[in-house]
Order: sequence, then structure tokens, then C-alpha cells
Amino acid sequence: MAHKSSSTKLVPIISVDNYSHKNYLYKRDSLTPLSKLSYKSNHFYTTYLANKDMIIAPIEVSAGMDDDDMDGLIDDRAYEELGLDPTREYIIRRLEIESKDPGKRIFQIFVVEQNTYRDVFAPLRDKVKYIDQVIPAPLLYYSLYNIKAIAPKGVHAFLYFTHYDTFVTFYHNGKYLYSKSVPFSLKQIYNRYCEVIGDTVDEEQFYKTLQKDGLKAAQSDFQQNLMKIFGEIFISINDIIIYTKRAYDLEVVDQMFIGSELGPIVGLDEYVQNYLGFHSSTLEFDFDMQTEEWHTDQMQYMMAASALDYQKNGPEGLNFTLYPKPPPFFKRPAGQMMVASILMLMVALAWPAYLYISAKLNDIQTSKLQKEDRKLAQEVSKYKKILKTKKTEYDKAQEIVKALMAKYSAKEKTLRSVHEKKVHYRMKSDQIASFSKDLSHFGVLTNSIVSDKNNFLITLISSEDKNITKTVKEVASKYAKEIKLIDIQRIQKDENSTFYQGVLRVDLK
Repeated sequence: MAHKSSSTKLVPIISVDNYSHKNYLYKRDSLTPLSKLSYKSNHFYTTYLANKDMIIAPIEVSAGMDDDDMDGLIDDRAYEELGLDPTREYIIRRLEIESKDPGKRIFQIFVVEQNTYRDVFAPLRDKVKYIDQVIPAPLLYYSLYNIKAIAPKGVHAFLYFTHYDTFVTFYHNGKYLYSKSVPFSLKQIYNRYCEVIGDTVDEEQFYKTLQKDGLKAAQSDFQQNLMKIFGEIFISINDIIIYTKRAYDLEVVDQMFIGSELGPIVGLDEYVQNYLGFHSSTLEFDFDMQTEEWHTDQMQYMMAASALDYQKNGPEGLNFTLYPKPPPFFKRPAGQMMVASILMLMVALAWPAYLYISAKLNDIQTSKLQKEDRKLAQEVSKYKKILKTKKTEYDKAQEIVKALMAKYSAKEKTLRSVHEKKVHYRMKSDQIASFSKDLSHFGVLTNSIVSDKNNFLITLISSEDKNITKTVKEVASKYAKEIKLIDIQRIQKDENSTFYQGVLRVDLK
């Protein structure tokens, strides 16, 4: 079943079983039995229609049939193929199921006679005004897939015993497929038991014994007679399974879930596995609903879960109710007309009032703004005068600053020059003495030293030109931080002696 988002506010749910006359209130995650049923407009009422009160059968139609014509066609085919009495009125609903033939569409048709419908729900209608949801009993099992209690994969059979009806339902990959009532409700099982033993036993005690002992292996007349009756029951169930597998092209039934209005019947799971030959388990699931009862009918849980899904995701699937709550007054045609009339009258009266009020408000606003404008104009004039005075003061201050900056720059220049000479100036005598010491280290002599400020021309003399070269390298390395330039243009031998000489240029930083 498709789901769609809904912002509907959740309201308390009343689940009603018309057949067992048991009712429950679901509120704040709790499911509580109700001793008395009454109508409350802010509650959601849900119930179900038993499988045996309906005719359920498949009808095939062409895949090309227009959906607009589908209702009429289905109704005609239902009367024709199901042999419905044309003198009686029926409620007909349809649910499309999977078709393996792309040229055909298959619908399961749910049909209930209106007189039967009225008889079933007459007691409920005497107590409550409206019924929000009426679900066909076989479709309640959708709730098990919605709460993810069962994975929607494979073929699942559901067998459920109630006092009014026992029915088998088949789902394929989480979708409804087929259902059929078995002529052995709990009431019929009791009657059949009395026939078998040829005596009438206490009905309430019979159900208690069935609930407690079930079909467990015991050498007692009760179990043996019960086994005989269940043998008859499962002959009918097996016929239904054979028909369903053939009609819907099913290879196997993967699992059967078995439950009853009384609770689990002991030994029935094992009986099914031995008799039908496939896996079975108890139809008891956790719906995350708190209850103080030791056992609550699973039909009640499934009704509450289906109603909760209805509120959360909107109406999906089949809803057989003929007594839904009317929409709120303002959503009805008469209410909408009244709302429209009131709105039109309000608009007609409001427009002149709006214009008058708007004009008055504009006058008040204009007067207020004019007062503020006059006040602001005075403030503007005041601050303009202040700004003019400050501008004159600023210009005078700028002239003073300019003169002081010029004076400051001259003094700064003088101080920097004095500092430079004081820190970095080196006396020429110290420089000459230091150079002389270095020359003598390599056996180099000089016969001329000419200086101009920090620039020196020194004539070097040595018996070997290598000594002059070493001297130059040593001076360049030693005084690298103090020398800006060191250069010797040429080293040549004196024609009148055996000495070499060259003029070394040194520029100090």
C-alpha cells in the first residue's frame, strides 16, 4: 500500500470489534480495554468487516481499459460473474493485485450486501454517531508489514480463529492476494465437539480447556476428539491452499502464521507442519503498544495500527465506512459559502474604513515628521558652526605642525650625521697601521700611501708577485665588512730591480 506524508494531528483511537463486542482505546502508546463505548468527536473510530460477511473474488479486465470507466465496468462484471441479486443493493470495492499477463489487470472485488452491512454495524451506530474506518478483515495484515514485523518477501498465509469467523488469507511479497473463510469458527468448533461426544458441555469451560491444553499430545478423550475435528478443519484449509496455488500460480507457501481470538492454541503449529508440510508459527507480534492484559486479541492491535497509519499517511486501501465524520463546517459547501459571504462583507466595509484610517495615520505621521524636521534643522545649523570653527583651528594647527616638522627634520639630519661619524668613523692612522701590519705579515712593503677621505691608493712592493696576491686576498677577507671596494689593476716587475710592484685601491664603507 502506498504511503504519503501527512501533517494530520494524531488523535486517540477507538478500535471496535462488532463481533466479540470488545473495544479498546489506543492513546499515548497504550492499548486499554473500554468497559463502555461512547462517542467523542475528537476520537478516531475504527472497526473491521469479517471475511465471511463479504464476497471476495477476482475479476480480470483489459489493461487498456480507461480508469474513468472502471467503476461501471467492475459493477456490471460483479453482478454478472458473481451472480448478485439485481433487486438488492451492494457495496462494491476493488483492490488491484499483481497480474503476470501484461495485457490484463486483475482486481479482487470485495462485495457486501447493504442489509448485511447495516445489521453488522447497527449496534455500533446506536452508540457512536460516526465510524471513521471500516477495514475488510483480510486487509488488517497490511499492518504487520507496515510495522516491519514481517519482511515483504515470499508467500505468507494467515490463519485466524474467532468466535464468529475463521479465515485464511494469502499475501505475496507484502501485497494482499486472496482470502477465504473456513466453516469452522470457534463457535462452530464447540458445536462440532458437542456433536462428536454426543453431549453438551459448558461452552466457557470448553474454550478455557482449548486455550490451556490445545492439541498437545495427551491421552485424553478431549485431545483425541479435538484432533478429529481439526483434521476436518485442515481438510478444508488444504483445499483452499491447493486452489490458491493453482489460481495464482504459486509454487509454495513459505510460511503460515496461526492465531486465535483466545490466544495461541498449544500444539497447532506442530500439527500444521505435520499435516500441511510447511513451516508455521504463532500469529503474535510486538506492535510496541503497552497493555496490562496477559493476552490481547491481535485483531485489536492490527485495527489500532491500521488506524494509526491512516492518520499518519492518509486514507489508503479500502475503507468500507458509510458513516464517516462530516468535514468541519468551514470545509462544507454551506460553510464555505458563509465564509465567502462574510469575507465579502468585511471587504466591503473595510475598504472605506481602511482609506479613512490610512489618511488619518498619514496626517499624524506627516505632522510628526515636520516637527522632527524643524528640530533637526536647528541641530544641523548648530553643528555646521561648530565644524567651521574646528576647521579654522585645524588649519592653524597644521601650519604649526608643518613648521615644527621642518625644524625637526633638520635636527634629525644633523644628529644622524654626528652619530654616524661617532660610531662608524675610523681614524686614518688606525687604518694605515692595520694595513701596514698585514703587509709585513706576507713580506710586502710599500713606498707610497695616498688617501682621500675613505679611499686609499697603496703601492705594494715584494720580491714575489704571489706575496702581493696573498696580501690582497687577506685584506679583502679580513676587512670584508669595512671595505666597499678593493682592487689592484696590475702587478708588474720593476725594470731596474728584481722586485714586483702594484697599486692597490681600497675604498672603505
